[in-house]
Amino acid sequence: MKKIMMILAAILTLTTAVALTGCGSDKSADSKADKSDSTAAAVQTEAQTEAAAASGSLTAGDLVFTYNGASVELNSDADAAVASLGEANDVSSQLSCHGEGEDKTYTYNGFVLNTYPLDGQDRVLEVVINTAGIPTSKGVQVGDPVSAVTAAYGDNYKSIGMYYAYEGDDGKSLQFFIQNDAVQEISYYYDV
Repeated sequence: MKKIMMILAAILTLTTAVALTGCGSDKSADSKADKSDSTAAAVQTEAQTEAAAASGSLTAGDLVFTYNGASVELNSDADAAVASLGEANDVSSQLSCHGEGEDKTYTYNGFVLNTYPLDGQDRVLEVVINTAGIPTSKGVQVGDPVSAVTAAYGDNYKSIGMYYAYEGDDGKSLQFFIQNDAVQEISYYYDV
């Protein structure tokens, strides 16, 4: 188990490094968003949300990134996610570390969306929130004390380096980068 945790920490570190520096050559990509159908979001009832909050457990809805009415699911069609979020401030791409094609990084105000190719289609790999003002489904945001994370999501997290990782189904997780007892970054992450 300890070995698995070390491997997950290494993968997370590598994924973050790849998103920032790329694993191949950087190329600019067209940042024009296509106006296609929005990404389907996981639907939660109010009772499920209240029950999950009371127990401190992670729900499927907790693994969906929501911003200005747009919902982005991990491992979903990236083109639809980008269309629902609107035009990015910057788009970059690099040779993929996950398959044939390119990994892409879409930079928005306060967060970054990373993609990976799968069978000729770009999929959502990760959404990283790096500024305050973009809360999770349970209200936690960058700058909050670590106690806010455990109050909202409980103590059933895996400590991966400086991350508190709450794991969901199908390789999806919600991770909080903690430094100086405060949330520095929040990552919705899909383990390819």
